[in-house]
Parts: sequence; structure tokens; C-alpha cells
Amino acid sequence: MLLAPALLIPGTLFNPAVGGIGAGAANIAANAAADPTTNQLHIAVYVLETFVLPASVVGLAGLALRRSPWLATIGGGLGLIGWLPWSALAAQDDLTFQMAQMGGGPQFVELWNRFTTDRTMGALTLIYVICHLSGYVLLGIALARARIIPPWAAWSLVLISPITLIAFPTHLHELLYLVIALWFVGSVPAAVAVWRSRLEEPA
Repeated sequence: MLLAPALLIPGTLFNPAVGGIGAGAANIAANAAADPTTNQLHIAVYVLETFVLPASVVGLAGLALRRSPWLATIGGGLGLIGWLPWSALAAQDDLTFQMAQMGGGPQFVELWNRFTTDRTMGALTLIYVICHLSGYVLLGIALARARIIPPWAAWSLVLISPITLIAFPTHLHELLYLVIALWFVGSVPAAVAVWRSRLEEPA
């Protein structure tokens, strides 16, 4: 649970162009100006997150399942579906990096813009945004109702979604660090609850 938000710290910090769908020129230019080593590190972290993020949301859902089954099931399902397109977003970042390494140019910019806004990527992005953000709202409420973690921790998870919705359209990407902080803080009591439940299990 803690690994998912923790990994996003270097992933976001070293991402030279967070967001910016349809802004190929700016994204490719930002990648060209960035350090190739740290840029590849952010891509590697995002690839790793492809496997960590779904496990994290399933863990949160499992905590609330017994006391708040409907919210936990729906929230966990939405969160899981929402994280599945993450691999496509990681591949998009790798594509941008490769385009920058090859010098960019108008054709690459046009290809990038068409790729990120076509029906396939558009659908994957829409599923990612709607499902994972709504999933965390429901999971936070489920955990609060189940009283498994403190209310402040549950609401920290709920606040992830509205702040993310503000960060991207306004390009206030500094808010993403607040999102990661809230996510990590909210996940600490959840991880402790999982650890305690395992200790209490009969041998």
C-alpha cells in the first residue's frame, strides 16, 4: 500500500512533462531538455507502478470489505479498472522520450498529438481518470464507515481525487505532490491495519 504512493515521488519528480495531452511540441521539447537518465528512471518507475497500483487498491478494498462490502467492492472494482490503463500511459511517456531522442520535428509532434487524442488512447485515458478517481472516493468513504482507519486518514484518500481534478486542467502540477502526500499519509494507517490483522491471525 505504501509502495504505490512512495514510488510516485521519483516518478513525478523526474517526469519532465506531466499531463499535456494534445500538446506534443511542449512535451517533446520538455523531454529533449530533460536529463535522459532521470527521464528513463521516471519511465521505469511508471512501468513498475503498472503492477503495484492495482495491488494497492485491492489491498484497500480488502480492508473495508467485511464491514462495508458494497462500497469496498464497487470502489475496489473501479480503482482496479482505473489503474489497468496505466501501462498505456507509461508507454506514452516512453514514446515521448524516444521522439525527443530522435530530434523531435513537426512529423513527430503531429504523430504524438494524433496518438494521444485518438479513440484508443482517448478511451483508455477516460477510463483511467473516471474509474481510479471515483474508486478512491468510494474506498475512502468505505474505510471511514468501517472505522478501520482514523477519519482523517480516510478523508486524505478521498481528497486525492478532487485535488487531482484541479491539478491537471489548471496545470498546477505542484498539487500532485500534495496528492502523493495525502495518499501516503492515508495509506499508513491502512498498512498498519493490515499488519495488525496478520499478527492476530491464528498460527
